[in-house]
Amino acid sequence: MPTRLISLLALAFPTALLAQLGAPISYAVTFPNRAAHYAHVRAQYPTDGQPTVELMMADWSPGYYKVENYADNVDSVLAATPDGRPMAVRHTTRNRWVVETGGAPSVVVRYRVKAERKFVTADWVGDSLIVLCGAPTFITMVNGESRPAIVDLTLPAGWTSATSLDTAADDVADHYLANDYDELVDSPIVAGNLQWVQFDVAGRTHLLVDAGAVDGFDAEQAGRALLRVVGETYRFWGFLPYKRYVFLNVFRPGGGGLEHKGSTLLTVQAKGTQTPEGFDRWLAFVAHEYFHAYNVKRLRPVELGPFDYEGAPKTTSLWIAEGLTTYYADLMVARAGLVRQQDWLDMMSALIAKLQNTPGRRVQTLSQSSLDAWNSESSGVDMDAAKTVSYYTKGPVVGLLLDAHLRAMSGDSVNLDDVMRAAYAKYAGATGYTAAQFQQVADSVAHTDLTDWFHRALDTTQELDYQEMLDWFGLKFQGWGNKTERWNLQVVDKPTPEQTLHLRDILLPDAQLNAPTVPVVRPDTAR
Repeated sequence: MPTRLISLLALAFPTALLAQLGAPISYAVTFPNRAAHYAHVRAQYPTDGQPTVELMMADWSPGYYKVENYADNVDSVLAATPDGRPMAVRHTTRNRWVVETGGAPSVVVRYRVKAERKFVTADWVGDSLIVLCGAPTFITMVNGESRPAIVDLTLPAGWTSATSLDTAADDVADHYLANDYDELVDSPIVAGNLQWVQFDVAGRTHLLVDAGAVDGFDAEQAGRALLRVVGETYRFWGFLPYKRYVFLNVFRPGGGGLEHKGSTLLTVQAKGTQTPEGFDRWLAFVAHEYFHAYNVKRLRPVELGPFDYEGAPKTTSLWIAEGLTTYYADLMVARAGLVRQQDWLDMMSALIAKLQNTPGRRVQTLSQSSLDAWNSESSGVDMDAAKTVSYYTKGPVVGLLLDAHLRAMSGDSVNLDDVMRAAYAKYAGATGYTAAQFQQVADSVAHTDLTDWFHRALDTTQELDYQEMLDWFGLKFQGWGNKTERWNLQVVDKPTPEQTLHLRDILLPDAQLNAPTVPVVRPDTAR
């Protein structure tokens, strides 16, 4: 074991803690030929005195519901004892290996990972940018999920790295610790010539880290906007659930984002953010991934944890995990005062129009859409519109209608905000909720049985009824031109004072967080 890693073990994990958690797994990652798009990994695994060690690579990444077979990108797997004696390695299944130990206390396994995909669940190694995601990078021990992990990166001169992982106790650059395999998988790492913006909310540090082709992106404007989104989300929940949060904002071809407990990995194109409309789309996109820090990373369907990294956990509740996250992300942006009332109505209109122009809404239920996510080539996105409906589309629309229903039937004494906070209080963390339990929370908050409402919205293909929502908020669908325009939400010509109050109340235009100038800080001080 390299001297640097030995010293790190002593600093990071006291002897008593090591005995409790098990000896750590260490990973040293190098990039000797970035042009070939390979990450070279040297992993050291404790043997616990066993004659063999069985290793595994995950098949999928939590948050992206598609089996991606990461082991297919691994080659050149070699094993030895720490003193250099070669050990036999058997590739027993597509994503598993068995290593002979020869009685050594640990074994060293070297392998290469092909890193040539520009996507948020994949690795990329290039001349000017490196993105490492946990699941496709780190081979772990079978049944070793609770072991701590050490990650040591060797980067080109002048490069810096960013991740939500804790830095090592020795304060060596690009040297990180994960408490267990779940945290390792949940903590992507970006490296290159990074730009940093830092802001604080409720005493917690937040970093916007821009990487890649950032030209034309206004990082300070983005930092000020995110400060307000985080502040509004903090007010919504009443707490921040992490020590530090990192927005990994990677500028490159493609798109998509993936949520993590202490970070999000985003794929962005700078040109698309340079108009007011484009910036608002980016902001809503980031707000979605950030809201996931609460809804799905901590408040989760029971099927989504503990994770089976070799299986495909199915749930009917992705409309909550993803659909309601979309609903609330748009609300957080509006409540933070970053878009106008009509802008928010336009966001909802676009979702309603997309739903109402999807023939599959009359074929597939919302619950079935969640269950069938694994059948999609892109995790529930861009499925066959003739036969399916997306929980990303119908989910937030159902969220709006459920919110209006709760407000209307209770005389504005309860709403969906109350349901989300009550569900978090009861089921966040290690517990998780079933679909029935989430409804039971809603029943309890509303002091009524919502079974019929949930059944129609989730388990039938009946058309959604918008009238209650329209009446409550004083809205109408205006425009009878093309299929999209006819679903434009507009305020009625003469709303009642109550309707005006109801619409103002859902957007909460008051109590906004002041947005001071956000300085660009040096990478060595941002952390």
